[in-house]
Amino acid sequence: MSDLSVKQQGKVSIPIMIIILVLLAANIVMSILTIRKYVAKEPTVDPQIVQLKNYMEKVNANPTDINNRLQLAYTLQMMNQYDKAREQYTEVLKIEEGNLAANYNLGVMAQAEKKYSEAEEYYKKVLSLKENHVIAAIGLGETYLAQEKYEDIITVADKVLELEPGKTDLHLLKARAYEQQGDTEKAREQYNAVLKYIPDDTEAVEGLKRLK
Repeated sequence: MSDLSVKQQGKVSIPIMIIILVLLAANIVMSILTIRKYVAKEPTVDPQIVQLKNYMEKVNANPTDINNRLQLAYTLQMMNQYDKAREQYTEVLKIEEGNLAANYNLGVMAQAEKKYSEAEEYYKKVLSLKENHVIAAIGLGETYLAQEKYEDIITVADKVLELEPGKTDLHLLKARAYEQQGDTEKAREQYNAVLKYIPDDTEAVEGLKRLK
């Protein structure tokens, strides 16, 4: 092979080596960037924490704003920080004694903690302020059910059903009360009343099966 041919090969091989080295360097850089992307992720922030901080700032800026204080209390409640939520709802009641949301949610928390007498007090307060407050009636009925106060369930359900006859949860509570008392005929009537509004309601269907 001539000296010229060797020189030409040398000229060709040097640029190729440079290209290979550049490509290798690029791959290394991309690998490093990819690893950093997954290893050095920014920590995620819990939306509830952000929301909590936001409402706390608003309440601190304007302590008499009921809506912001209710939002703060409810956020704490959803985070299961009942003691702190209770403090905020109590502050609301100092500003507005008859606030429905504060009284109702205080009842919900008391019920969750099985403080049934306390739950009853708050639910009754809500119903004294608004007779057709269905979810307060349901909460009160469930509280009575947990204590086996079946006649009280029927009484509270009947009062609200006179105003809101299509509320199936109240019919179900009555049905369960009658069933526990052994009055199968009246229990069957209540389960059927539920099926008039929700033909495939699971609890009503299963209740009727039990009563056969």
